[in-house]
Amino acid sequence: MATTRTITNAFITRTLPDIFYEDPERIEDDMEQWPAVFRISGMLFERYEDRPDVFVSGGGFIMYNRENGNRRVAPDCYIAFDVDERAILENLPNFWIWETGKAPDFVMEVASPSTASNDLGHKRDLYERLGIAEYWRFDATGGELYGQPLAGERLVEDEYLPYALHIGDDGSVRAYSELLDVEFYWDGQEFDVLDPVTGRTIEKREVEREARFAEREGRLAEREGRLAERQARLTEQQARLAEREARLAAEARERALLEEVERLRQQQAGQ
Repeated sequence: MATTRTITNAFITRTLPDIFYEDPERIEDDMEQWPAVFRISGMLFERYEDRPDVFVSGGGFIMYNRENGNRRVAPDCYIAFDVDERAILENLPNFWIWETGKAPDFVMEVASPSTASNDLGHKRDLYERLGIAEYWRFDATGGELYGQPLAGERLVEDEYLPYALHIGDDGSVRAYSELLDVEFYWDGQEFDVLDPVTGRTIEKREVEREARFAEREGRLAEREGRLAERQARLTEQQARLAEREARLAAEARERALLEEVERLRQQQAGQ
């Protein structure tokens, strides 16, 4: 007799035959890539954590065949835009395309010896067929597994075309994601997500620090403006005072001169 399992969440209750949903085999070297996966997915999560219409995940399956749950794929990191994040969270551990209404828009895979060929072959073809707009790959070995340390592709007329990869004199690599409007960067040691304008790491905490700094700078500028205005008033008052003192001094000299002229006139008249 076939056994079944029941999956219940806030939206639906499924009773499915076990053949629909077999447990995946464990990958022996899956722990090797997790530090990079955690860093990448963590930075992207911080970037979008205040957006309820964006879902970012660093694990779980994308389910793409409603007739067979074993038709699934597990990206290392993926992002879906224009979705109900709350509904997806309550529907975890999987991303059910037919319930979400669309496939994710962005996927990044991190290389490991046991998964690299699949990332370059079957997964790439599958993401292309599913209509995932951008597919990125990061190889922390510097390219031993993927052939290059970083690669990004965008979907153009149902076909993946590569993004340009820029290699620095120091061996660092970077490439621009049109979808996310960020630059992915690897200096040979650490992976980063950069603002393409400032070249600085994009993290929510950094944005908040910059906002606080800008607010503080604004308050200081406002205070300096008030001080400058006060100083201008004091300078104007001092100028008026100096002008008055100069006028009084001139009037005093004129009176003294007139008095001296009158004294001389009277002296001459007395002679």
